[in-house]
Amino acid sequence: MKAIAAAIIIALVGILLIGIQQYRVIALRGEMQIETKSKNDALAANTESQATITTLRAEAQRNADYLKDLNKRIKASEDKAKKARKDFEDLKRNSKPVRDWAAQPLPDGLRGKAASGNKDAGRKN
Repeated sequence: MKAIAAAIIIALVGILLIGIQQYRVIALRGEMQIETKSKNDALAANTESQATITTLRAEAQRNADYLKDLNKRIKASEDKAKKARKDFEDLKRNSKPVRDWAAQPLPDGLRGKAASGNKDAGRKN
């Protein structure tokens, strides 16, 4: 009888140990599923971040190219304006109509002479 009781107790302890191990296995599987889901979420977030980084780098490169082109256009525009100013100055100096106009005598009022009949209009005695 003692042997049967000891065998039953050993069997119960064995079943209890197997049950505890099974519980641990189930808990570890649950943790593994959570970790796997977390890993997959992190990988998806990383992939999305990489796509965003690639897009931002491409946009930055486009902006740099645009800025380079814009600076070239500004330089060309400034050179064109400089040439136009130089041409205008040359035209002022070398144009016959401009020289003819500049050679005309100034009107009396602009040369510091008072207009006739109006010499002392502002004076009172």
